[in-house]
Amino acid sequence: MCPHCRAFITTADRVCPYCETRVGPRAVQRSNPGTVLGGLIPAAHFTTILILLINIALYGASALLSGSFAELPPRALRVLGAKLGPSIWIDHQFWRLVTAGFLHGGLMHILFNAYALFIIGTQIEELFGTPRYLVIYFVSSVAGFWL
Repeated sequence: MCPHCRAFITTADRVCPYCETRVGPRAVQRSNPGTVLGGLIPAAHFTTILILLINIALYGASALLSGSFAELPPRALRVLGAKLGPSIWIDHQFWRLVTAGFLHGGLMHILFNAYALFIIGTQIEELFGTPRYLVIYFVSSVAGFWL
């Protein structure tokens, strides 16, 4: 579609045959997200990296509270906002449904989740855009812990 007169034109047209306006490349042709390791790993986006950094920072904080990076005791996770049914429903600490999505119980847990978020999160962010990606991330996290 011509950006000036809104007439339908082919993808091969570089000049609109109706209004003589020069047509630039399509958005798909302009996007060059870059590659990591020659395209083996998709390019990371800002929001995905920010969520990963928050996850790693909270894991580091919980590891410092517990004194161990391998396996975290439940007390360290409780202090930072892990999901506890009685605390949520009886004490009305609904914020635990959000914070639980950023906490991890051990080193392997955070490594596998970070890898999955890096691979899938970058694709979701690129496909749906940052605002929708954040809605998907938070709604799925809260709904998962609620259920």
